[in-house]
Formats: sequence, structure tokens, C-alpha cells
Amino acid sequence: MLESRKTIEIQNWMSAPETQAVMQALGNGKALFVGGCVRNVLLGRDVSDIDIATQWPPEEVTVKLQASGIKVIPTGLDHGTVTAIIDGKSFEITTLRKDVETFGRHAVVAFTTDWLEDAQRRDFTMNTLLADDEGHIYDPTGQGLADLEARQVVFVGDPATRIAEDYLRILRFFRFYACYGEGPPDESALAACRDAAEHIGALSKERITQEFLKILAVDKPVDILSLMFDNNVLADIAHESYHPEILGRVSDVIARLIVLSGFETGYLSVLESYLILSNRQKKSFLAILKALEMLGSTSEKSVKLLIYNYGFAVSEQAVLLFLAQRDENDQAAMGLVQSWQIPVFPLSGDDVMQTGLPAGPEVGRILREIERWWMDQDFMPDRDACLGKLKALS
Repeated sequence: MLESRKTIEIQNWMSAPETQAVMQALGNGKALFVGGCVRNVLLGRDVSDIDIATQWPPEEVTVKLQASGIKVIPTGLDHGTVTAIIDGKSFEITTLRKDVETFGRHAVVAFTTDWLEDAQRRDFTMNTLLADDEGHIYDPTGQGLADLEARQVVFVGDPATRIAEDYLRILRFFRFYACYGEGPPDESALAACRDAAEHIGALSKERITQEFLKILAVDKPVDILSLMFDNNVLADIAHESYHPEILGRVSDVIARLIVLSGFETGYLSVLESYLILSNRQKKSFLAILKALEMLGSTSEKSVKLLIYNYGFAVSEQAVLLFLAQRDENDQAAMGLVQSWQIPVFPLSGDDVMQTGLPAGPEVGRILREIERWWMDQDFMPDRDACLGKLKALS
């Protein structure tokens, strides 16, 4: 029987009607909040996802929820997980588990009713903490609360054993340390990550991508990346001319990938040997680099030309990278990429053909020449002036 180690004020998300409906359907004492929602509330951080652990097997969970009129989606029955949806809110509910066999990437599990057995198969002590809807906090391992309060990311049990069960836990350790850790990292955890780093290649690119991009998205990624690379964790993902100080000056994930790539277009193929990037991400990566090559300065004219050619989103990242490379701050340039109204070129191909020129490549060539002239004139010439330029070229 679990004993409460601490009591906190009941949170709004705990007492919300949707939450109460799910917890009441599962029965008092048979289901507890677990993981991130408990960890975050103890740290005074926002709670977005609500995960619930239960002693009921998944089939029984489904029956109980449906009997209460709650929609159930069997998101991972083999691992004891279903998702309850009520009034648009979702709750991931997982039956307590114990590992039967592990393979470094996945595990064969059996269901249990023992809260401690379930806690012992989790990754970090701070993720084993439980809570009920009355604010009672439970600490099955007896270490979770102390480690969380000390901001120490500590593996449950032997770090090497936990990592061997799933090598993704190496990357998770660094992400959790970046998000929640303070002071020096746990030495035994760091040593275990370093010793098992070569096994990261056994993971699927999808899993590596998901975790690495989360690391790259933390508020201050420079120190955690340095710690990873110093311990041979994905050290080869960074270009030899990678400059950490530049990466620390930008916040967009794609911009950070560009810095990591040494600002080289061709390095995208190296990144893709580790990561799976979407077509949209790759297109953005290449467009930002191309825009950056075009940007010779952050003068008003240069920035306007950039925005006209590449749009606001790409131009903003290109300008930010340009300034980051030089450790400069140009509020005027940033103001332009956030508020300038892109003008519309006043001529079309029909205007060119009105001069008697038949449809064909020449029409496009002339139109582009006039457009370049119009752009060079700071987009100021009106339609009449552009028609006069067309007449002069005809």
C-alpha cells in the first residue's frame, strides 16, 4: 500500500470535471496521476498532458470508461495503454507494468498491480512520482522527491541497466538534464551514457530525431550539446566548423540545425544520416541558407529585397543568423521583417504582350528585367513608370 509523502494544493486540472469523470470511472485508489504532470506541478510549471497509471488491465479500463460514457481509443494495447477522450480533452492511461525481456529498443512487458514494480521499470526517479486527485504525492522508490527537489536527473536503479533496456534513454537523460537539472550532472548517469553511446546507432532514425530535436529546442541548448559531444553522444552530428556561441543566439530549431551544419548546404546529407527531416524542414533549411547567402548587409534595401524574394518567415531566420554570426543587434532590420508590407509588382505578362511580342520565353525575360529595375528603385516606380520602362525596352 502506498503512503503519501507530501500533500499539495489541489490543482485546477485535478478537479476539472473531465479529470474527475475519468478518475471516478477507474475507481478510487486504482488510478493515479504519473510522470510529467506530477513532476511539473511540483516544480510550479504548467501541466499540459495528463498521464494516468492504473492497476486495472487495459480491457477492464476500456469497459469502465465506456460504461461512464467516455470515448476510448486503444492507442497501445500491447503495452497496456489506452487514451480516454472526454469533451475534447485526452488522458493517456497505462496499466502498471513490469519488464519480462528487454532488447535495447523495446521490451516485452507483463501487467502488474504493484506500484513499485512499475516504478522500477521507469527511466528517472523524478518520473516515478504519483499523485491522486486530492493532492497526495506518492514516491514509490523513495528517491523521486529528493532528486526532483535537488534538480538531479537520476536513473531508477543501475543506470547501465536502465540504458541497456532502451538506448534512447541516453538522449532522454540529456534532454531532462537540460530542462530540469541544476548543478553538475549525476556522475554515474553520465558515465553510463558515455559507455553506451555507440549503441545509439541501433535506434531508429525516427526515435533519434524526435528526441534530438527536443534537445535542440530547449531554452539554452549550447551547454547540453557540449556535454553530449564531450561524452561522445552524437558527436559526429556537428560540423567541424560548428560555433556554439552562434547557436546560442538563435532560437528556431531549423536555424540551430543550420549553425550545427557549419552553414553548409551540403551538410544536410550528414544530418540526414542521423535524423529524418520532413520535406518542409529540408525546404526551410535550404531556403534560409540561400537567403543568407543573398544578404550582404542588414540595410533597409537589402532586407526589403530579401523579404520580397523569400517571404517573411525565411527572411526573419536569415536576418537573425546574419546578426548572430556577427554578434550584432539590428532592431531596424528586425522591424522590417516583422512589419514591412510586400509591394505588388505592377506589370504582368499581358502588359508585355500588348507591345506586340508573342507569348514565349522573351516575355518572361523582359518582365524579369523590368521587375529587377523596379526592385533596384526601392519598389517605388508606379505602373505608369513601369510601362514607360517597358516601352523603352520594346
